[in-house]
Amino acid sequence: MDINEHVKNGTVKKTIQSTELVRSLLSMANIKEQTVMTVTLTEFNISAYIPMAYDALREVLDALCILNGYKPQSHIHTGEIAKLLHPQFDFITFDRFRYARNRINYYGEKVEFEQKILQMKKEVEKKVKTLLNNKGETSP
Repeated sequence: MDINEHVKNGTVKKTIQSTELVRSLLSMANIKEQTVMTVTLTEFNISAYIPMAYDALREVLDALCILNGYKPQSHIHTGEIAKLLHPQFDFITFDRFRYARNRINYYGEKVEFEQKILQMKKEVEKKVKTLLNNKGETSP
């Protein structure tokens, strides 16, 4: 499915390309990433920090979408649009992270940590910053 079909179906809305919002999302994502990286992760606390790491990734993906004028209406559509905008984006791995986060948040299950969440966040953030620089904006 292409972006226009998502817009037509209402799963993605057109939005104003707000570089101010993009910078804010990148900043919040970095705060969450730094919080996760500064704690000692254990079997006991890992399920509390996976959703925060996932949120950091999702905020960077939202920034990518907004920078291109789109606002997905769900996490799954954020991943689908990110894949269309950034072909190297690993949607399958992102969807596994989304599923793990949902198991924690909605079903109270414990899961194992994967450092890949924050690595994926950094890769997408690099793409967003490149796009910001191409628009003449300074990176946050």
